[in-house]
Amino acid sequence: MPLNKMRDAYPDLYALNRAKYKGREEILERRIPLLDCQWNDAIQFLPLHPRKIFELQVKLGLIPEVYPYKFFEIDPKLFDPEKTVVFFKSAPGEENIEVKWLSEVDLATTQEVPQATLDYYKSLVGTGKLPFNYQFVPHIVYMGTVDISGVQIITL
Repeated sequence: MPLNKMRDAYPDLYALNRAKYKGREEILERRIPLLDCQWNDAIQFLPLHPRKIFELQVKLGLIPEVYPYKFFEIDPKLFDPEKTVVFFKSAPGEENIEVKWLSEVDLATTQEVPQATLDYYKSLVGTGKLPFNYQFVPHIVYMGTVDISGVQIITL
């Protein structure tokens, strides 16, 4: 469920997930074109396997190892296409954002870690700073809720 809906339904879970935005709270207010909602009024998903993200971070020495993460594998066909977009951010700055309807995007073209993400990770090598895991990675943004009761769980 979107973070804004979580606030009333599950206040402890809301606080835990909102803490991920500490120091970058402005993202929560970001407007999602086409959906005409805020970032925290929708749910964000990766179009690529999360293992690619974490293995790259390990290889670059940003994190010591991929410890047990769990992810839900959700088929994008379950999303209402009129409430689903793909959010692309190719570099820092709001001018580098592109949003397309999911139906306009071939998800096969989003299966690799973007060069901007690799460059961002490389800029952190040796600094001791932890990366924002999904910086510049396309996001599937869904303005709705998802029943996860029957979905597969991926463990890294």
